[in-house]
Amino acid sequence: MSEKNLLEQAQTLRAELEKARDIDEAKSYLMGDLLSEIIEHVTSNEESDMPTQKYSDSLRGEVAHFEAEHPKIAGMLERLATMLSSLGI
Repeated sequence: MSEKNLLEQAQTLRAELEKARDIDEAKSYLMGDLLSEIIEHVTSNEESDMPTQKYSDSLRGEVAHFEAEHPKIAGMLERLATMLSSLGI
């Protein structure tokens, strides 16, 4: 798994979230912020104060919110979380 693949998955997930019209606005913003943080962390050469495990845990925590109404997004979240874990992020 490369960081490039991770960034591609994050961008694909962001696009899918934007297409889903029935996601509540607050949840959409929270997911957008989380994806932005992940992208910033992956592309930055600086160490972050935030524990890196938190990103994959945060994504996995969101899977349950999307499983019933947006199974495709839930699957994408789980794949991205797995990628983050395998990269140690």
